[in-house]
Amino acid sequence: MSSAQRLQAQAIAALRAGKLADAERCYRDLLSIYPHPGVLHNLGLVLVRLRRETEAVPLFRRSLDMRWDSNVALALSNALIQSDRAPEALACCEDVLSADPSNRDAGHNKAVALRELNRHDEAAAMLEALLRDDPSDADAEFNLSLAELMLERYETAWHHYEARWRGADARKPLPDSEIPLWKHGEPLARRAVLVQAEQGLGDTLQFLSLVPRLDTLCARVDLQLQPELLEVFRRCWPERRIEAIGAPPDAAIETRIALMSAPLALGIRRLDPIRAYLHADPARIETWRGRLSARTGARVALAWRGNPKQRHDPRRSIPLVALQPWIEAVARSDVAVVALQRDASPDERAWLARFSHVKVPGEALSDFDDTAAVMALCDRVVSVDTALIHLAGVLGRPAIALLKFSSDWRWGIDRPDGATYETVRTLRQPAAGDWDGVIRALVDALP
Repeated sequence: MSSAQRLQAQAIAALRAGKLADAERCYRDLLSIYPHPGVLHNLGLVLVRLRRETEAVPLFRRSLDMRWDSNVALALSNALIQSDRAPEALACCEDVLSADPSNRDAGHNKAVALRELNRHDEAAAMLEALLRDDPSDADAEFNLSLAELMLERYETAWHHYEARWRGADARKPLPDSEIPLWKHGEPLARRAVLVQAEQGLGDTLQFLSLVPRLDTLCARVDLQLQPELLEVFRRCWPERRIEAIGAPPDAAIETRIALMSAPLALGIRRLDPIRAYLHADPARIETWRGRLSARTGARVALAWRGNPKQRHDPRRSIPLVALQPWIEAVARSDVAVVALQRDASPDERAWLARFSHVKVPGEALSDFDDTAAVMALCDRVVSVDTALIHLAGVLGRPAIALLKFSSDWRWGIDRPDGATYETVRTLRQPAAGDWDGVIRALVDALP
């Protein structure tokens, strides 16, 4: 076996074992002795799995320069999208489609690129064409729902959103249960219903605002939520049975429904601004008042990143150093900053320690009830699009959501401030990846 063959075999074995770092090393060693387009492609795919798409882009391009391959071109388009380079991704997809107009993968990727460019009407048209050709294409149907939600075409969007349970990127199913899962068209009226959270904490906080509407329809509504939300909801809704997801339901329950299917079941055709429906614990507020009392005056709470385990997190999160102009401007306004990142890294803590007006409670924020109490003691919350901005919204706290250019559908395209939550305004990147523009606007928003 030659050295190249041995390295190729080792790379494949590492991939099968899930050892991506070893696979990367093998492919890099192989590339040094065998600069083949297939090796470049494979190394790029490993980097994508490591969420290092920016590094993968030039590898895919080198591979295409050596030998055109539609699969490599599609991999390049995906990497470009994840690198906030949607115009290049769109051009890449169009190159594939010009050679093969029936390439469905290129059609899918083009629609995603169009959505990233906020060209949602065009994306919807592309996805509708894919569905006409193959009505069973769950990925096209789900992506169509996202375009429709952004365009506020709720009448069809919620129905298409049910495709999230199918397809290549299907959502994780709800835990198995003997209780039947609600299906579109089945009645909920006068039934005992279990509502189960299914996605992120922010989704849960937003869509639990629909529970009062379910109460008017159903005989009873129980909830199963993520563990992080149990204490705050049990405190605020003590009359309701609230358990962790997967807990044995009460014997009286007749059917269960995924939380994000509630708009379809309720026939929601318009999303009204969400008013405060939770409140902070008075006892915790007093505890945190003592902890934060070293400095008097105005305070602002800050969250600069979301859950790093989520694939899209790097594009919605802001590098902490980019916030320096705002942090310095806040100091000149004699306003204190409270960092809401309970998982702030040692490097982040060290960087923030340079600013005497910034407090980092860290793990002292033991749960959402602690975070809610801190928000109650702050004059404003400033956060990227993570669960904390939704918490601020359902608490009714004045807040600013810092959004990437192509935001999540719930913030819309040109929706006015207060359209999602009554007390939340938005600042959006003027161009993909332009956090500096957002920070300048944030500085200008200082009182």
